[in-house]
Amino acid sequence: MRKRHRVGGMTNNNELDPETVDLISAAFAKSWRFVSTDPQLGHDDTDAMRIRLSRHLESLAKYGERDLLRLANGAIVKLRRERQADRRVY
Repeated sequence: MRKRHRVGGMTNNNELDPETVDLISAAFAKSWRFVSTDPQLGHDDTDAMRIRLSRHLESLAKYGERDLLRLANGAIVKLRRERQADRRVY
């Protein structure tokens, strides 16, 4: 049975080791402070944004990123790219 970890306020049932969970949690806290006040990103649905941010952080960590700032900034970049792609659709 896998352990359930709390990452960025979201419960994840993944094979993340405790060190990675701590890294993702720290990166979430750092990046959320920025995202929540960003004029482009901060106006979206908060719960949905938290989920997307958490997923991006997990993805980057699973691909080997272990630097806190690169992890946080990489997830923010992904959120912005999603936002830009959403705008092009309309």
